[in-house]
Amino acid sequence: MVHALPLTPFSSLSISAYQSHSQFSHSHASHHSLCLICYSIPQSKSQLHKINKKPKPASTTTRCTSKEAINLLHYYLAMPDALASILMFNQLLSTMLRNKTSIHYPSTFPLYNHLTQTRGISPDKYTYGHMINICAQMDRLNLAFIFLGRLLKEGHRMDAIIFTPVLKCLCSGDRMRDAAVMLLHKMPKLGAVPNVFSYNILINGLLSYGNTDLALQLFFKMVKIGGQCEPNVFTYTTIIDGLCKESDLTKAFHLYQQMYSMEVKPNTVTYTSLINGLCKVGALDKAEKLLLTMVYEDQEPNVVTYSILIDGLCKHGEIERAMVLLHSMKSEGHEPNVVTYNIVIDGLCKNAKIEKAMELLHSMKSEGHEPDVVTYSILIDGLCKNAKIERAMELLHSMKSEGHKPNVVTYSSLIDGLCKHGGIERAMILLHTMKSEGYEPDVVTYSILIDGLCKHGDIERAMELLHRMKSEGHEPNVVTYSILIDGLCKNAKIERAMELLHSMKSEGHKPNVVTYSSLIDGLCKHGGIERAMILLHTMKSEGYEPDVVTYSILIDGLCKNAKIEKAMELLHSMKSEGHEPDVVTYSILIDGLCKNAKIERAMELLHSMKSEGHKPNVVTYSSLIDGLCKHGGIERAMILLHTMKSEGYEPDVVTYSILIDGLCKHGDIERAMELLHRMKSEGHEPNVVTYSILIDGLCKNAKIERAMELLHSMKSEGHKPIVVTYSSLIDGLCKHGGIERAMILLHTMKSEGYEPNVVTYNILIDGLCQHGEIERAMELLHRMKSEGHEPNVVTYSILIDGMCKNAKIERAMELLHSMKSEGHKPDVVTYSSLIDGLCKHGGIERAIILLHTMKSEGYEPNVVTYNILIDGLCKHGEIERAMELLHSMKSEGHEPDVVTCNILIDGLCKNDEIEKVKELVHSMIPEWYEPNAVTYSNLIVNLCKNGETAKAKELLYKISSMIFEGQA
Repeated sequence: MVHALPLTPFSSLSISAYQSHSQFSHSHASHHSLCLICYSIPQSKSQLHKINKKPKPASTTTRCTSKEAINLLHYYLAMPDALASILMFNQLLSTMLRNKTSIHYPSTFPLYNHLTQTRGISPDKYTYGHMINICAQMDRLNLAFIFLGRLLKEGHRMDAIIFTPVLKCLCSGDRMRDAAVMLLHKMPKLGAVPNVFSYNILINGLLSYGNTDLALQLFFKMVKIGGQCEPNVFTYTTIIDGLCKESDLTKAFHLYQQMYSMEVKPNTVTYTSLINGLCKVGALDKAEKLLLTMVYEDQEPNVVTYSILIDGLCKHGEIERAMVLLHSMKSEGHEPNVVTYNIVIDGLCKNAKIEKAMELLHSMKSEGHEPDVVTYSILIDGLCKNAKIERAMELLHSMKSEGHKPNVVTYSSLIDGLCKHGGIERAMILLHTMKSEGYEPDVVTYSILIDGLCKHGDIERAMELLHRMKSEGHEPNVVTYSILIDGLCKNAKIERAMELLHSMKSEGHKPNVVTYSSLIDGLCKHGGIERAMILLHTMKSEGYEPDVVTYSILIDGLCKNAKIEKAMELLHSMKSEGHEPDVVTYSILIDGLCKNAKIERAMELLHSMKSEGHKPNVVTYSSLIDGLCKHGGIERAMILLHTMKSEGYEPDVVTYSILIDGLCKHGDIERAMELLHRMKSEGHEPNVVTYSILIDGLCKNAKIERAMELLHSMKSEGHKPIVVTYSSLIDGLCKHGGIERAMILLHTMKSEGYEPNVVTYNILIDGLCQHGEIERAMELLHRMKSEGHEPNVVTYSILIDGMCKNAKIERAMELLHSMKSEGHKPDVVTYSSLIDGLCKHGGIERAIILLHTMKSEGYEPNVVTYNILIDGLCKHGEIERAMELLHSMKSEGHEPDVVTCNILIDGLCKNDEIEKVKELVHSMIPEWYEPNAVTYSNLIVNLCKNGETAKAKELLYKISSMIFEGQA
């Protein structure tokens, strides 16, 4: 009795539920399906009477569709039982499987039940085979096992083909273990001996899920078994492709050689896989040679082969070779397709060859190859990345007018371009445009816009956009949140960034190492180094592993906060935890050590990184050279330049500029000029910074004419000076008697389109003040304001100091009130200049009052302020008040220095208070204020003036004794 097939939902059946049920085989259903002969469909009842018991085939070559086959079957179902046949049903199933019309698969089940139950027709082996195939393709393995069970129960002979669809289904569903059990145990037990096709299915499945080692084991088993399991070209090619995808070319080429020894001829797919593998690892020459080999072996490369090689060349910057290969394939009769063109256009765009990319677009169109949305999107992205926004917009309109619909990628590329090139508002408008045209932005589009807003400092709108995208049903991802957190940190909004981190976690979005690294960077840059260290421990405790970037950020933060020892500890900690530092990590530490004057330790670290196999780079050496220059090691810096070159590390313009700056600061202008000529002769083009450093050095060494010559020289070489260049020259002219030329140079730079800044004006105002030209200095202040240049506290302090030095105290006081009323806060320098002016021009009491005023307004005086006042009191003979002020400054936490003591010694000597001088000098030694040359000079001069040469000698002897005792 034939059982009806259950059509209601059913539970899945395990393999063990049917010992006889297995799965696996290769080859198409047509291999063992009956050869389909389609019959003519009767068009009327009169035609039906003409049909004999065995209808005549319309033609052995006639093919019918699945729908026609089903109509035919329904017609036959209306026939008398004698005419109905399982053969017809098998033909129907075979047709459906061959045409892959899965939409009709479900209709086979009620037809199967109708035939077997209502009509009592017995299914045969082929019926079961087809039904198993249909069930497997529908991913209904439990039903496939039912048919398999019936097949076994009815005693039909089993073969590998029956198991093919089931094996395919298991492999596609990542049930490799079940597939392996079926292939290696169940099938042989049931008499269905696996063949090469069966093994190939499992090997292909294993490789598709990255199980290369298991696939190789299965391959070697096939080799060992031999016979009908002998690996064929498909087997070899599949495994070679898997190995190439994992960049294991040694094993891939070993198998390739083995193919020849086993007399298995590689095919086009084999060679294409190997070429792809070679391209992935950058072995482009070998890939091109292999292309020639395959042609020599009579294996014709196809468009995929060429496209893969062209892609490899493009990805490794060999765009010219890619273009040559494109022309070569065309000349050999291989027509490129849109994918090939897209690859080359993308390569050209990525190599900034936009015009050539546009030419290729026109060329492909003229040759009858229609570009697609990918082509246009690549070009639009390339134009945007090369700052050609308007042309990208034109191309968008052009593609639309040609009937090509842009997609979210096209719009996202344009939005990204606008954001990166100052068009954030247009980017926002484009977002609305794409939505109004029915193109829905995705999380990438929103993330790009949020990033753009953050980089423009518009954090509030970025946050608004986050809320809007969520309200529109677009879920942000970890990238979106990380962008916002980074933006908040870069805009010093650390607390809000921390809140957003907690918010994303509460919404189920897991942060990643980039998220935490951005936060740690923000904390380091905005005074939260301790919190940054805590956050590192937090992320580790939550299971987020920091990477070398995270550690490098923290080490940089510690170095910039002068916590060198902690930075070194963190280096050892990261290494002990298995995180290998890179050249950036070491360069940061070496730079930190140099900036903290620990040159020898920096040199040791350089040797250490080399011994550990880490190659320094130009940044590493430049940091060391800078450290040596700044800490008295200019000769060692020059030696290090030669060392790095001898080791194959080429210095760059930054390295040379650092050395030139070092030589200038050491007053060695001639060697600095020599180094400029040497760098040029070695092919290193100096930049505006290099020239500005030299011009500044020449000016500071009073070589104004040579500085002016160098300015003209740099201009003639095509290097445009910057405001710093002109400011250095103006400063040099002001300091060396050329104030009028400095004023002329100001007009020159403005006429040439170089806008002076507040520093330039400050230099000129200071120069005028030093020359006693206060009125002109004030005029320049008004002019800079009228031209939109806002003066700063330095500008006002210079003017106030100039007025005070020129005895214009009242005007200086007025200017102080004026700067305050304009919202400019004075600083300790401003007040100190005024106090000095008052002291020098008979206003000592007002100076004392001003000291109290500045303190009451929250401006803390420093040792210079106190020294000015103490000096003023001493010069007015107010020694007691000067001594009181000394005690007052000490009680307020301001330590006097040797200048304070020298002022007091001078004052006491002039008032003939030698005993107090002795007491003061005695107090200097325990507090480590070592007397200097000025101290001795004051004592000798003042005692000798009073005719007390003997006392001077005696005091000097005692001072020398005290110093000796203090140092002992």
